[in-house]
Amino acid sequence: TWPVNPYGLSKIENESAIAEFAKEHNIKVSIFKPSIVMGTAEHPYPGHFSRFIAAVIQTHRRAELVRRKIEGSLRLPLIEPLFRIRGNPEGKLNLIQVDQVAWGIANIEEAGTFWLTHPDPPTLQQLADWISEVIMVRVKFEPEFKPTPIEAAFQKMTAAFQPYLRGDNFPSNLKLSPPINKNFIQETAKRSL
Repeated sequence: TWPVNPYGLSKIENESAIAEFAKEHNIKVSIFKPSIVMGTAEHPYPGHFSRFIAAVIQTHRRAELVRRKIEGSLRLPLIEPLFRIRGNPEGKLNLIQVDQVAWGIANIEEAGTFWLTHPDPPTLQQLADWISEVIMVRVKFEPEFKPTPIEAAFQKMTAAFQPYLRGDNFPSNLKLSPPINKNFIQETAKRSL
């Protein structure tokens, strides 16, 4: 858990309060710490990642209307749209399927703190490349750049997601999770359209 925003701070405070209560009352507790939970085709869940994809699509659609109008009137050649997002391209984004989280909660019986995270998460740029193929916009993570007005609007609209775009490196108590690969991400993106 990161203390980088009010959500992260509240999680840390609650975990501490639970541990203190358990110690005072001599009871055993299990604390489960899932990463970003993803729905599956069998168990759809429109979580944070799907909302982030939807925000990219919505922002680009607005920009695309303007671009087409300008290109049409000036008769410019078609260009491949580039959409930059401030973040660490090599940073990992830990995504986990909802059924894996449910399995962990149902099957871990001992007391302790358990990370319900993926043991091998993709990088942010891998995710961007996979999503780019579906939404037909080249999405690129860059640590620093001067944003276009559209990119600046997107940053403002998705400010709550910004801490996650630095990447993470959480431990995992789930050793046999299905891969978060190109096919899974693209199917998730298609469900977000």
